[in-house]
Amino acid sequence: MKTIKKTFGIAACIGILAASATSVFAQITFTNGTLAQLAAGRTLSIDDKIFWGFSYQASGLSSFDPNQIIINATESGGIDYLTWSGNISLVSGGFATADLLLNYIVTANAGTINIIDQAYTGSAVNGLLAVDETAATGAFGGKVVGYSHLQIGDLSDPPAETVQGDNLIIDPSQSVLYVTKDIGFGVTSANGGFITISQVTQSFHQVPEPSAMLLGSLGGGLLLLLSLRGRQARLTAAIRHFSKIAINGMHNDQHSDLK
Repeated sequence: MKTIKKTFGIAACIGILAASATSVFAQITFTNGTLAQLAAGRTLSIDDKIFWGFSYQASGLSSFDPNQIIINATESGGIDYLTWSGNISLVSGGFATADLLLNYIVTANAGTINIIDQAYTGSAVNGLLAVDETAATGAFGGKVVGYSHLQIGDLSDPPAETVQGDNLIIDPSQSVLYVTKDIGFGVTSANGGFITISQVTQSFHQVPEPSAMLLGSLGGGLLLLLSLRGRQARLTAAIRHFSKIAINGMHNDQHSDLK
């Protein structure tokens, strides 16, 4: 009987350890990966953001390897970033065109996204480059709620530009967006040329959830109320204290007079 209990206890411990290990592995999150890994189903997480549903379609490029394109999700100053790094280029001895289509989905769990901005690092000789991006709702190719365009000489514009360029203004803001980035390359000389991109960066700006703002306001109001109550309680105690002193003084004076 003791042997059965001991065996059962060991089995239970092994089961608990196995469950714990499974739980730990299930909780692993990634902040980076190759484009090939992401297109195969890996997701990236940073702060409240989840990036998933990655896919790509390339045509005519001289240099492009999804196993060598690294995508990083980072945070700086309270803003989340998604960055593609790697060699994406078109080199030709004459006229030529190429295209790269990148898709991904971004989900914000603590608010809604109202701006996505983009910038790139690259150059061109005898060539043209266009980076067009759309943000849609519901599905890729769904209702477009934001659009931006970059080109040679317009790597990243200031937010106050009169014609929208690098900033995708999402109005109304959304918690889930289907983003498509279309990068077009073109050699425009019969003598050849090249266009290359080594990095594309995006940042995500959002509006906090109303509930979070409400909780913050309620919390601040509660702290103020408690502080005022504390002050009132201390003031009341002080008044009572000095009132007792005054009353005792009056009693002492009366006793002196009677003597």
